Amino acid sequence: MDLFDAGLGGRDEPEAESGGGCSWVTVVILGIFLLLAVLIHTFFGWAQDLFSAVFS
Repeated sequence: MDLFDAGLGGRDEPEAESGGGCSWVTVVILGIFLLLAVLIHTFFGWAQDLFSAVFS
């Protein structure tokens, strides 16, 4: 879904066609989710290492 396609009123160009491609907003959102997943994975890895060091 193109968040800036003509069907949603996001572009001023009357000849613009509906989306169907991947917009830069979609790429940014996916990048944020990927970064968040990596940070969560890293945090829980550190937490596992900490708990295994404390409780073993």
